[in-house]
Amino acid sequence: MEPASIQRENAQLRETWEQYSAEHLDTYLVAGVEDPRINIQSILTRAFLADALFPERFTALIHEELRFGTVLLWLREQFEANANRDELREAICFTRAPHIPPFVAEAARWLEADTCPLPHYIELALDPPPADAPEQLLPGRALDVFGPVWRRELAGLTAPRLRVFEAACGSANDYRTIHAHGLAPFLDYTGLDISEKNIANALARFPDAAFRAGSILATGLPDAAFDCVFAHDLLEHLSAAGGAIALGEMVRLARREVWLHLFNTRPDGAHDIIPKEQYHWNRLSLAALREAGVALGCAVDNIEIAPLLRHKFGLCDYYNPHAATLILKKNA
Repeated sequence: MEPASIQRENAQLRETWEQYSAEHLDTYLVAGVEDPRINIQSILTRAFLADALFPERFTALIHEELRFGTVLLWLREQFEANANRDELREAICFTRAPHIPPFVAEAARWLEADTCPLPHYIELALDPPPADAPEQLLPGRALDVFGPVWRRELAGLTAPRLRVFEAACGSANDYRTIHAHGLAPFLDYTGLDISEKNIANALARFPDAAFRAGSILATGLPDAAFDCVFAHDLLEHLSAAGGAIALGEMVRLARREVWLHLFNTRPDGAHDIIPKEQYHWNRLSLAALREAGVALGCAVDNIEIAPLLRHKFGLCDYYNPHAATLILKKNA
């Protein structure tokens, strides 16, 4: 039986989410910088899935999608600052103005090359937003560029199905792009969320997918039931005890790897566990999480997102300098 404190935490988390309408939950965390089509950590989830299915086959394509996300996030930031789209187009595509970051200019040159297989997503992103949705800073035609590319690349391929579990899946927040990118047919996917409204939204979109209501603090699922387990922005919202249980549960469920995408971390020290109303808003220590992962029988790597984008593309001002992804590999 769950301890009373964990029962109480589950109840509070459920109440926190259930206070919102289903309509709000269906659009929450899938727009703006959280849009999984351009969110860097969502792109990494799809990259990890593709690499688990087809090791090293899509390294170049993954690099291009990460660059795509980086460029569109930069463009979105310019639009938020009310930059003129026509002037941006002139500066990026024609005059090569010196104030344009090199990674944006390099992407534009690549997209203009005859050998580039991608649509010119910078040109598409610079188109004005639709008249009926002026608040939509990036047009859908630009955001959707990589879905058809991935579906084309995956068409006709075969691989043993990958058993995948997502904790705190929301209203199929990341599964939407996993499906749109053509990865879903290769997966035996299960999504878990504490909010029944989120699960109802997810099943309304994907009635044949295995979405279920429940808590990562007590899944009731067997050991090593999945090859890979992942979660976005989960541990920051749990108590210290809840976070330890959730991490242990995800490792227990995984046969191969756990991917933890975190939005609020620091390199070392102890966790800052910060209660906020009925949940938490923690600052988590990567060193402490690494130590916990090792104690659970894993080799642990971490990717700090801002340094990754600075190293790969030269982006110096990623909007969330505290984001990081942990990769926990189960020891044999």
